[in-house]
Amino acid sequence: MNSPSDGDYPEKSENLSSVPILDVRRPTPTPSTTDESPETSTTSLPIHTLNSPTLGSRTSTLSSIISRSNSPNGRLSASASRFGKSSLSSPLGNSVDGSDDSRSLIVRAFSPTVAICAAKEVDELAVQKGLKRGFTELIRPFGNKVSGKVVVRDSTGASRAWEDFGVHFVDLGELAGDGASTTNSANPLENLEELMEYFIGDGWDDSDGVPSRSEISPLYKLFLTRLLSSQDMSPHETFRHPVGAVIAISSSTQQPIETLRTLYQQTAQGSRALPLYANPEYLRYYVLVHDEDKDDFSKSSALFDQMKRHFGLHCHLLRLRSAPCTKSDDDSEELPTSEWLSASEQITFIHDTVDLIDLNVSASPYIFSSDVSAISGFIRELVAQSIVYHMEQRIALWNDQIASRRRGISGRFMSLSKRWTGIGSSSRQSSPGLNTSGASGNYDSLQGVYRYDTPESLLRKLADYAFMLRDYKLAASTYELLRTDYANDKAWKHLAGANEMCCISTLLNPLIGTGSTKFKIENFDQMLEIATYSYATRCSNPSLALRSILLGVELLKVRGRTATELAAKWAIRSFELGLVGSIGRVLVSERVTSCFADRIGVGNTSWGTRKRKAALWSIMTADEWMKLGRAEFASERLEEAQELYGEAKNSDAIQDYGALAEYLTQLRLAVRMKLGQARRRTLSGAVGPGEDEVEDETIEQMATLEKLDSKVHRRTGSLMTGVSGADVVPLSPVRMTRPDPLFREDDDFE
Repeated sequence: MNSPSDGDYPEKSENLSSVPILDVRRPTPTPSTTDESPETSTTSLPIHTLNSPTLGSRTSTLSSIISRSNSPNGRLSASASRFGKSSLSSPLGNSVDGSDDSRSLIVRAFSPTVAICAAKEVDELAVQKGLKRGFTELIRPFGNKVSGKVVVRDSTGASRAWEDFGVHFVDLGELAGDGASTTNSANPLENLEELMEYFIGDGWDDSDGVPSRSEISPLYKLFLTRLLSSQDMSPHETFRHPVGAVIAISSSTQQPIETLRTLYQQTAQGSRALPLYANPEYLRYYVLVHDEDKDDFSKSSALFDQMKRHFGLHCHLLRLRSAPCTKSDDDSEELPTSEWLSASEQITFIHDTVDLIDLNVSASPYIFSSDVSAISGFIRELVAQSIVYHMEQRIALWNDQIASRRRGISGRFMSLSKRWTGIGSSSRQSSPGLNTSGASGNYDSLQGVYRYDTPESLLRKLADYAFMLRDYKLAASTYELLRTDYANDKAWKHLAGANEMCCISTLLNPLIGTGSTKFKIENFDQMLEIATYSYATRCSNPSLALRSILLGVELLKVRGRTATELAAKWAIRSFELGLVGSIGRVLVSERVTSCFADRIGVGNTSWGTRKRKAALWSIMTADEWMKLGRAEFASERLEEAQELYGEAKNSDAIQDYGALAEYLTQLRLAVRMKLGQARRRTLSGAVGPGEDEVEDETIEQMATLEKLDSKVHRRTGSLMTGVSGADVVPLSPVRMTRPDPLFREDDDFE
């Protein structure tokens, strides 16, 4: 599957002395002999790497010591960064960088996917350490952030170092099964709503307070992260297609060479093979896991030397301990929580660890610090030396052979000819089972897929690779080419994905400023319209429709001025399309408030700002929080509304609207009663003798009126929006079973 040149690294002449780089020197190959092999000859292994040219000397500036996880070929790896202990009150786990903004979250969400294909002995070693899902569960959290800086070269040859680069690890068998499944799984939005119900109701620790409107809410960040993590492998995009696969065997494997051969065959055409729409020519990376507690290192080293001669740089010797680790051990560390759990995965985790949560015991297992260092060094070596370089090679190849020709005059002429006359369409005969009834002859309209080796699939993979390596200019131009092809073929889901990512990559491109001639706000509105309509109406996929809207909202919001208003418009559009539930509605409403509040006026004046509109949305958000029984969040939103009205040009304008002012007064009273603050409220500021009885009677009467008003409000819809009860988003099944915070069972106002 892989070409022999996959492991051949050319000399790189750029100056990288300012960033930490692995010092890698290819060992001199020696002839293979039958007597030095621990097993039989490896001449029948699937890949034999040719002798590659010697790498240029690359001096590392790392001051760390050599980790014991290093392969015995002179390679250095970065020392492991210490992971803080995860907390159940922080479902996002540890922050992988110092930034908490949504842009960083979006960039890291679209990271390369690396599949895991491990032998049963490797999974058993992880199970002994307390990890039920095996080797994948052990290394998955460490992919959140690769230790040190990762240098990436774009299509123009310029290099840039990233400190927040990461990868997504996933089991290859599960990935192939999800991609080949034709049955509709549970709606990701239902799982997401159920998860948010848990944190809103019982599982969220609000001791840190509620952030201001200029910050992203932790609850909204959790909502957005789980939404971005819930997408399965799909034909219309390749972000979940594996860039590489880690084939791991253990030093305790009885027949290591035969096991390697079997695992490789499974990735190529066996039980773990990908569907026809996924490119099978991804990188294979071979790992030998040595058990420090049971096996002889000299035998493992001999086997690893033999693996190096056949696979070159795409090998690693990972030294781990199989002994269980407890919290009382001196060198123990709690296994960090993966940042990119899907909503269903986190729900399962909560159900499995509910007893530990009640006992206030850590639900994550502990591993040795030496294992943390070993795994971190392994992942850095995998990403920095193999994954990134493999992606750079493929981008250069596809860009030169396919994309550059399409951008030229001859390519545009052939595209028009193919569109109007059919001349120039692909002459490749499709495999059995693929009906090429599309306009280009490459699209299977029955299954809704392109075969992996068609120009449309390769261009989409090129664009996604460029996006994952953060070359947004190349990605946007390639998505632009695909929009026309997919529209001609009536490949609606592919068309929606191309418009979505073309919009996102253009907004992420720092070279295109808001004042640039290429930044036309109507273009983004059109692309989001096509993406949302195709996802929601033509493809019946509300999860992807909501994803495209929220990505557009977050990236348009930071552009300011008219882009901010467009962001608010699309956030409100998610309500109109019914894409969010009761909790999603209140969280997105907070973003609408933030969009209007961040609207910049013209010049140094307040003309053109949307402070009053932002205050109105803040009041409606407080109303929604009260329906969910979270008065502390509602109180914050009311304080925010008061600040926004104070910043408006006519700060006392609310008094001109009697109904609004009266409603706001009642809402504030309801919040104070919920928080237990109404008793301390008197006209004189202190409770005098005999006044507490009068106050109790007044509060009881006002509470009765508030309960009656709340019942009517729940039936007829919001007083602020003026919609009927039929248009109100219904309560989710979880919250319907929860007692209403403002009512008692014996209350009856019928």
